[in-house]
Formats: sequence, structure tokens, C-alpha cells
Amino acid sequence: MLNTSTSTTGTNRLLRSFRKGFSLVELLAVMSIIAILLSLASVGISRIGKGQGVTAGLAIGEGLLAQARILAMNNNAPARLIIHGDLNDSDPIQRERYRRMMMVVHQTTDDEGRINTTWKRVGSPTFLPQGVYYSPEMSSADMRLGGVLPEDRHQLTNQAADTWQCHFYEFNGQGVCTTPGAGFVVVNGARPSGAAQPMLGGKLDLGGFVVLKNGGTTMIRDITRLGAVGTR
Repeated sequence: MLNTSTSTTGTNRLLRSFRKGFSLVELLAVMSIIAILLSLASVGISRIGKGQGVTAGLAIGEGLLAQARILAMNNNAPARLIIHGDLNDSDPIQRERYRRMMMVVHQTTDDEGRINTTWKRVGSPTFLPQGVYYSPEMSSADMRLGGVLPEDRHQLTNQAADTWQCHFYEFNGQGVCTTPGAGFVVVNGARPSGAAQPMLGGKLDLGGFVVLKNGGTTMIRDITRLGAVGTR
């Protein structure tokens, strides 16, 4: 004979487990990771064509910014998207990294809610497509008012000596961008050895977006105006 009490208890336990589900932050984190993976898979970074490089670079940047914001909210502590910005072409590794290597780093809080100032790296670094570079000259702190984006030194691997100057976008523990209105611009071009900026061809190949206070982004429509300050 079926034990009704046992059956009911088991059913209630199962229903409670379903109700628990995932938190909003967890769902957003999963969605962000999926978006990044889809971006990387769809563009085929190693075989990407010139016409797709800028578009792919912007998609990767948006995905990493979303990941940084979610980590900031999840840890209730600052998180950053950092971009390698230390020019050192004498080292092949640093030449490859310069203005192309991006990574998400974040801080944590202790049991009493105090922020640990050490920055933790998340996963492996991500590179912009070949020939595509981040442009801090065009990515002002506020696309309406101008201004220089902040920089800081970050350790990029487990080696303490592997610490370099990086441009960064930061979100606080509430997921608010600390430089709302900042631009994120990438360009496609050839960078001669020792040159800080890539040489842009006759047909400007660049694109960008503005990072909003809530972490969202909006594309920069008048991108040709930005090209006026670039190197040709």
C-alpha cells in the first residue's frame, strides 16, 4: 500500500528544490559567459577577415564588460576590465599583448564586508583579433566631455614580475560604472615596431561604443568624427 505521508513529503521537498532555482546574478553570469563564448566561436578569431575584425573586437569587449559588472555585484566589490597598455616591442610577448590583451579582474570582501585590495584574475586573457587594437586616444573618459581613461598596474600571470600598465573600466559593488559615458574604441590597422598607435589606411576601419552607468552600451554612430584624431 502507498504511504501517502512519505509520498507527500517527497513531493514537497522536490517542489521546494524547484522553487529555489537560480538567483538573478547567477543567471546573468551564465548568460554573460555564453555570450562571450558565442562571440568567440562565431567570429573565428584566428581566421577572421579584415571586415569583421572591428565588429568582433567590440563584441568581445561588450561581453567582458558584462562579466566584470556581474562579478562586481556578486562579490559586492569592484571589478575591472583591463587592457594591456605598456609599449615594449623589444619583447615579442609584450608586443603581442600591447593594446590587444584584455582580462577581467576583481576584488572580494572579507567576512566583515571589508574590501580586499588584491586584484584576482578571472580565467585566461582574451585577445582582440589580429590587426585590431584598442585605442585609448579615441576612448575618452566621457565621450561628450573628453578626458583620459584611468590606468593602473596589474599582474597578468602568477609571476609577480609580469606586472604592466593597463587601461581599465571599473564597476563598483552595485554594478555601477565608475566612469559612465566612457568610450571603448577599437581600430584595424598595421602598427610599426615602436609606434604607439597603428597606422590607419585610407578607408578608416574603426568602431566603438559608450559604456553607460548601468553597464549597458550604446554604439557610437558618428565614428568618422573619431577617426579625425587617429593616425593615418
